[in-house]
Amino acid sequence: MSKPIEKELSIPGRPNVTGKVLIAGEGEPLVFLHGAGGLVWDPYLEKLSEHYKVYAPYHPGTGGTIGSEEIRDWWDLVLYYYDLFDELKLDTVNVIGHSFGGMVAAELAATDPKRVNQLVLLSATGLWMEDVPSTDVFTLTNTPDALFAAMFVDPESSAAQVMKELPEDPDEQLKALVENRMSLAETSKYMWPIPDKGLSRRIHRIQAETCIIWGEKDGLIPVDYAYEFKRLIKNAKQVNVFENASHFPQLEELDKTVKTTRDFLASKSAVK
Repeated sequence: MSKPIEKELSIPGRPNVTGKVLIAGEGEPLVFLHGAGGLVWDPYLEKLSEHYKVYAPYHPGTGGTIGSEEIRDWWDLVLYYYDLFDELKLDTVNVIGHSFGGMVAAELAATDPKRVNQLVLLSATGLWMEDVPSTDVFTLTNTPDALFAAMFVDPESSAAQVMKELPEDPDEQLKALVENRMSLAETSKYMWPIPDKGLSRRIHRIQAETCIIWGEKDGLIPVDYAYEFKRLIKNAKQVNVFENASHFPQLEELDKTVKTTRDFLASKSAVK
């Protein structure tokens, strides 16, 4: 079984940003974009790397824990991934996005429809709740009080407290998020920081065949969002809702998520 290696890349035109990517496996290229907690090379990616060449980049700043001062602008992050794909010589690519990474993946597919061949959205953020104002957290001063005031209608809620107390280590962060998912989901006052509701105006541009995988158990990201993605993406082929999984279907329903992902990716001819 292949183990990932970390590769650092110098991205042309970005002298202050180092691209860090975990790479493992052989076969068709597959890019995995992680959530806001940081990148963890977990069993899901390990199993996928048995059949694909998996590229798992760190978000350099926005929505991640690596290089937090390097990229602070949402659109610059999207453009950064185009630069990274160029450096990796990925002219056309299949992309999997989890949570915040799902929003990035959808933006990539909407902004350059010919670039993303197939798209898998795992409990993705990026859609909107009309009764909750969207927030661009990157325009705020980088202080916990300002950030949590923007992320939560009630900054003293149990969900906010969980987020405030997350450990720094990415593996421990992920464990803490899973363990506390019910506290995160118990109140509708909790919201994800959504930088731009404009995705709703661009999402119709996505041409990629799309597979949507969702965890239903905790309601952290409402399952209605899965069906809204299906409605808005014209080539969304299927919605897979796992009732025994929460926001992390790739961990809690590992075998089902791997099989669903592989079956979907095999349903279309290989990336040229």
